[in-house]
Amino acid sequence: MLSLLVAGAVVGGVLLSGHGPETAVLPANGSGASALPGDGTADGTRADDAAALLTRLTDALRDGTRADVAALAAPGVPGAARELTTLRANVRALGLEDLSLRYVDEDDASPTGPARALGDRAWVGDVRLDWRVGGFDAGHGSREVALTFAETGSGAAFVTARQDGGSAAPLWLLDRVDTRSTPRSLVVTTGATPTARFSRLADRAVTDVRKVLPRWRGRLVVEVPADAQQLGRVLGAAPDEYGGIAAVTTTVDGSVSPTAPVHIFVNPAVFDPLGPRGAQIVMSHEATHVATGAAVSSMPTWLLEGFADYVALDHVDLPVSVAASQVLARVRADGPPARLPGPQEFDPRSRVLGASYESAWLACRLIGERYGEARLIAFYRAADRAGSTDAAFGRVLGTDQPAFTRAWRDYLRRLAG
Repeated sequence: MLSLLVAGAVVGGVLLSGHGPETAVLPANGSGASALPGDGTADGTRADDAAALLTRLTDALRDGTRADVAALAAPGVPGAARELTTLRANVRALGLEDLSLRYVDEDDASPTGPARALGDRAWVGDVRLDWRVGGFDAGHGSREVALTFAETGSGAAFVTARQDGGSAAPLWLLDRVDTRSTPRSLVVTTGATPTARFSRLADRAVTDVRKVLPRWRGRLVVEVPADAQQLGRVLGAAPDEYGGIAAVTTTVDGSVSPTAPVHIFVNPAVFDPLGPRGAQIVMSHEATHVATGAAVSSMPTWLLEGFADYVALDHVDLPVSVAASQVLARVRADGPPARLPGPQEFDPRSRVLGASYESAWLACRLIGERYGEARLIAFYRAADRAGSTDAAFGRVLGTDQPAFTRAWRDYLRRLAG
């Protein structure tokens, strides 16, 4: 099954996309803050103290004042109180619900930054975090995050949730966020990134998707980290893993749970230079993934990505010679591919990545031209239910994959001239 899909939209003949492996997480726990039972040892006492702190922190983030939250910071640690008051502001700006913090265990990682001055009194703990964006997420996300704690004379205090080299964590836990919401979308940005542009793109993307899938009534959440490094932290990936990727659609916790919220995550270094048309194509492509539940589908990637491009390009005045320039150039030089693109071709490091996404789009375009858009949608849904296209080819299109592949190869030859 897939848990992560990245922008496969054709932008002026250059396709910015790829797709990566799933990241598994443990099942979600119930709400509330608690700890594993203490055993009377120092570690057990730390666990109990951390659990008590997390209970107070959860309550303060939900209902407390700035002073209530700041009082939970470790004394004498620069930035700890400020980080907590920022966290409180983020929770309220996003309207987070079902917020829960549960101490799991002490982590092997060593404290970094100002926490090192605390010596043995500081430690890193793994904390199960549950959350949901009210009004946008139907289910809640659940992720294990690393928090740094400090021993005090009266228990435990908060040091930071921004441990250097820490585990994956939601954007709102890592930085101050700005938000902009409309009836169709919520945009979450950090740093100096303006929300207005992304809000317009997201709202238009909903319109584009509904032109092809009119029954979809969902809403989008678009998150824009400050840079590729922060994007990698949010996705639990190396900073350079998605350095050339414009956007990613995935569950907020990296799971493949069908109830986990699915958001769009933007890489501003790649997305920002795109012109208005290119940016809209990418956003509409990603919105299609949200609308179709593609992040947790196990159907072949060529259909997932090809259909998303079909929707994104459906009402764009972009000649095929431009939109599919890479694959058509390869066809002219070497002939059409022998088969529909598979996982290897969709690897972000693949040298034929752009051509593979274009060829997948043309496969869906061929189905739409030959059988009609309604049959294309029915084919997609049948493949989604089955997890493969084997039965869908016969039941919906009255053909099989080998015959369709031959037709697709002929189609590529004709388009290549």
